[in-house]
Amino acid sequence: MQAHAPGDSICPSPMSQLLGDGSCLAVEEGYVTGLIGRITSLEAAFYREHWQLGRRFEGVIATGLSEFFNRYEAGVDAFFRVVHHANDTGCMASSCDAVMGSLAVDRSGRERPGEVSLRWFFLHPSLHGHGLGKALMARAVGFARETGAREMVVETFEGLGAACSIYESFDFVLESRWEGVQWGRPLPERRYRLIL
Repeated sequence: MQAHAPGDSICPSPMSQLLGDGSCLAVEEGYVTGLIGRITSLEAAFYREHWQLGRRFEGVIATGLSEFFNRYEAGVDAFFRVVHHANDTGCMASSCDAVMGSLAVDRSGRERPGEVSLRWFFLHPSLHGHGLGKALMARAVGFARETGAREMVVETFEGLGAACSIYESFDFVLESRWEGVQWGRPLPERRYRLIL
């Protein structure tokens, strides 16, 4: 790997967003080394601070991501990540790139034919308000439609207003509510469904 040279474009695709400091944010697809740990770390830190969720939550996220990537098939499943490509000429390209968010489309283990699950929808709080959540969701919904899915479901906590607003803006409908216990303490949860 070489360092970014002055004037080099570090935005790898038209889906990228150039930032004022010369760095950029890009929505990229697929697995890269360290991704399971990075997404787990991002979510664990956020939910520890804002929801007081600890070791059990982190274990559930890490296990779920590991299982997903062990069965992952490109073109059948999808994993979108938001990457911050730094504009730092003093570092190697791979060490300048930080995963800052994610969203997956998971076909495995669904109960109904044609149903896919939306999972690990997360953006680092510093990226909120830039339209990246909607960009991720558009990619995920587009992928599901292109690959023949007929329905998409997502489960979330009550109280995650920004995420729920995005689901509703894409015509997801609230299907059910329950008191979840899988995260180490009871939490009110919701399931949304989108007919594609």
